[in-house]
Parts: sequence; C-alpha cells; structure tokens
Amino acid sequence: MKEIVIRTISGIVFCALTLASLVAVPRSPLLFLILFSFFLLRTDYEYLRLTMGKGKVGLKVVSLAAALCLFLGVASYALVIGGELYAYILFSVLLVLVMAIPAVDLFGGGKLYMSFSLSSLLYVALPFALLVLVSLGKLTDEDGFWRYFHPFYDGWKVASLLIVMWMGDVGAYCIGTAFGQGKRGHKLMPSVSPKKSWEGVWGAVAISIATALVLRASGVLLNDYPYWLSALFGLVICVSSIIGDLVESKLKRHFQVKDSGRIMPGHGGFLDRFDSGLLAFPAAFLFYIVIFYLP
Repeated sequence: MKEIVIRTISGIVFCALTLASLVAVPRSPLLFLILFSFFLLRTDYEYLRLTMGKGKVGLKVVSLAAALCLFLGVASYALVIGGELYAYILFSVLLVLVMAIPAVDLFGGGKLYMSFSLSSLLYVALPFALLVLVSLGKLTDEDGFWRYFHPFYDGWKVASLLIVMWMGDVGAYCIGTAFGQGKRGHKLMPSVSPKKSWEGVWGAVAISIATALVLRASGVLLNDYPYWLSALFGLVICVSSIIGDLVESKLKRHFQVKDSGRIMPGHGGFLDRFDSGLLAFPAAFLFYIVIFYLP
C-alpha cells in the first residue's frame, strides 16, 4: 500500500509539473525546450548507463552532446524565426560528434560500445526530436506542405499526446491489476514482463480512446476534424506506447536490471517514465503527417 501511495503521489506531481510547463504559456516553446532537454539528457544517460555500465565516461559525454544537438537543431529550425543558421551549426556539430564516437570508443580502452552510443540517437534522441515537430501548430492551407514547419508552437498538442499516453498507462495498471492477475488473467508476454496482461491492454485501449475523445470535445485535440480521428489517435498512441513499454522491459531483462534509475520514487528512472513515448512520439508524428499532409 505504501509503495502505491508513493508511486501515485510522485506520478501526479511529475505529470502536473510537466503539463503545466506545456500549457502555462501555450504559444511559447521556451519552457518546453528547457524541460524536455533535461528529460532527453536524463533518459539518454540512463539508457547509456544501462547498456554500457558505469565506465566509458567520455563516450557517454559525446553521446549526450550529440543527442542534445539533434534535439536543439530540430527545435531551432522548426520553432525559431531565422533559426536556420543555428540549426545548421548544431547539425554540423552533431555530425562531428557522430564521427568522433568510434574514435572516442576505440581510444577509451576496454570493450567497444559505440553501437549502444549510436543506437541511443535513434532510440532516445530521435523520438524527442520528433516531439518538437509534433508541437507545431496549424497555420493555413495557403502555406502548402510546409505550413507545419513555421515557428508556430502549440503546447496543447504535446500535452494532449502525453495525457492520452499516461492515461493509457493508468488504465492498463488499474484494469490489469483488477482483472489480469491470478489464474483468470491472460498474460501478454510473460517472458518479457510477467505482470502485464491482455486485460491491461484492453483497459489501456479503452481509456486512451476515451481520453482522446474527451480532449476532442474540450477543443484541444484535432478540433477541426471528426471524432473518429481522435479515437484513432488514441488507439495509435496506446498501441505504440504498449510496444515501447515492452521493448524497454525486454531491454532491462536482458541487462538484468529492475529499473533504469531511482530519480522518481515508485517509477524508477526517466527511461522507465518515457519508455512508452520512445515509440509513441514517432507514432504521433507519423499520424499527423498522414492526416494533415497527405490529400
């Protein structure tokens, strides 16, 4: 009971602070960029520590710097008026850092871990960079294909995505705990995550779709589009979140680690907190590409 209370309180505080930073000034990306730069660095660090262990400090520093350059480079190009120059500089530094990773790994001694360093850019940094593009609001049809790549930030788009994702987690936990345990429960992937059940999956799907519909009715999600698209959005985010969660569970099981960190009481680390988002963020980006860009 004590663990559940701690988990609930820390989760509520984390979610409240994150959402408040997104919608307090919904047209300014400053708080979003500061907060999610920290989330990115911490999540990436936990992934690197999980896969590499405690050594290879130089390689980890180069990897973290490359991840931040990718995130801020995309943000500069997409969200800053006249930010193309900053983006080109950051992407150039990113290229240099990526080229330096094999050399740093080689001369750092010990085993070679550059595959984990490079994979962190795809598995962790790229999803966070795509989240920047998800945050771009809609202008007018007259702007053509690139209308979503103007400096027009909409904090509610990111907040809506996170709310759907996190409410799906709540639904999976509550329904899975109530109906998916014991002999009557139907295990999802017991070899990867023994506690996850199909009952939890259906609970996550139902809550995610319901949450997306409530957000649509509130006018903050896909306001100009039919309700069924919001329901589809909830389904896409839910399925991708579950897969992302399972991927991280298998990763931890492979390295025989229970949690990626201890920074969040009852939740582990930021990699544990954002494991769902590492697939949900790209899925949301592709969803918006399909419904907005394609005729």
